[in-house]
Amino acid sequence: MRASPYPHLSLIQPGLSAGQSDYLLVGPFKHGLDAKPISSLDGKLVSLKGTLIFRDNQTMIEALAETIQATPQPNSQLSITDHQSTIIDHVTLRGEIVDSKCYFGVMNPGRLTPHRGCAVRCISGGIPPVLLVHEKDGPAKTYLLVSNDGSPVNKEVLDMVAEPVQITGDLVQQGSLTILRADPSTYRRFKN
Repeated sequence: MRASPYPHLSLIQPGLSAGQSDYLLVGPFKHGLDAKPISSLDGKLVSLKGTLIFRDNQTMIEALAETIQATPQPNSQLSITDHQSTIIDHVTLRGEIVDSKCYFGVMNPGRLTPHRGCAVRCISGGIPPVLLVHEKDGPAKTYLLVSNDGSPVNKEVLDMVAEPVQITGDLVQQGSLTILRADPSTYRRFKN
């Protein structure tokens, strides 16, 4: 279990080059998973019940908070590595802020103006916001949005959801999560 920047679960994935995958955790309906109650489980092995949400190679789990509990350390050599953040690059990206739960699979398409009202409610409820960036010759990419200090930015991004924005900040790798760390006051709207 990892409590920050948003609650997520690190899973051992034998056979993957990285060896593990990280799955954002959200609550039922339009709610994120509250990090405070699970902060005591940060860095511990846990079990939980939930529903898998996925789109392409992006996955999260809608977890039932009451089922999250610490589990004993297994008698094996498999272990989760420390989740140190590594700055990859300083970048300027253009895209659209979307709520990760709907975009990753709960709604289709989960983006653009028709989805704005839903996305604002989801992000207000604690669903992690992501920047959706469409590549010219490839699949769309998502970047988890956090502030310069790595804290959630849900309230700060509400007035820019479903609009074209430009964000300049540090691209950070934390496990398999790709994070864009930037001051929300520097996000800029632009015209397509």
